[in-house]
Amino acid sequence: MLWLIAVIAGAAILYLVFAAKAPHAIHQKFGLNPDHWTIVSSDLGGGHSRQRLYGFGVAGEPDAVLRGNRTGQIAVGEFKNRRHGGYVRRREFYQLILYIGLAREVYRSTNVVGVLAFKDARVEIAHDDALFRALIGMRGEVLDSIKRRKPLNRSPLHKRINIAAGNRKVRFPR
Repeated sequence: MLWLIAVIAGAAILYLVFAAKAPHAIHQKFGLNPDHWTIVSSDLGGGHSRQRLYGFGVAGEPDAVLRGNRTGQIAVGEFKNRRHGGYVRRREFYQLILYIGLAREVYRSTNVVGVLAFKDARVEIAHDDALFRALIGMRGEVLDSIKRRKPLNRSPLHKRINIAAGNRKVRFPR
């Protein structure tokens, strides 16, 4: 009976230790100082509520949204469970551009940045309004493609729109 109480107490202590470290792990994933950033939402654990961003007829749920304590800047974070390898996949880039644009709408702020976190690197993504508007403009095409179960336009997005105008440092695979 005594060993059972010891096991339960040990499990409770472990839970409290991991629960206390979870917010710092989220900050660390995105390279943000926990003293300067407050977690607004996250689905990476730590008991934080998740927030879905809505706007322009689309919605998305980033892995983390943080707010700068002094600056009020919003950081939208997306974690990818792979190594960076020196490049960002286009779909990852599009996803974060959409999240940044939606966060700008939801938080009524132009001070929003995106962070793609990989196992071994972090890449900061700036908002690109022209790309965001082009992606939002494709909403109808996406819905029709889903309905028909095949793409309406087989031409890749990067050949149809300029995807790196505001993010020249981001490398894409060839």
